[in-house]
Amino acid sequence: KGMKHKSFYNFYKFSVTELSGNFCRGCGYCLPCPANIDIPNCARMSLMIRRAPVSVYLNKDWQNKMKLIEDCIHCDNCKNHCPYGLDTPKLLEDNWADYKSFI
Repeated sequence: KGMKHKSFYNFYKFSVTELSGNFCRGCGYCLPCPANIDIPNCARMSLMIRRAPVSVYLNKDWQNKMKLIEDCIHCDNCKNHCPYGLDTPKLLEDNWADYKSFI
């Protein structure tokens, strides 16, 4: 019994350390967005453009999707539904600013 407890504790400790942080996990609980922002993808764009072929995310379709961030009405629906407690509107603004440096 003690070994199972220790094993679970170590897994929990690893999870909290490795999975915590100010980044979107893409769960989708933030949706729907009244401004039609694709929040799970737009809020992770800074990660995606650094981990995938960047050209995939720099086309006109993605530029238009990312530009919708400017239309955020700050209703906080996304923020209030985020199970990770993220400041989603701020995260979107940061990702938009970062994305613009690539286009």
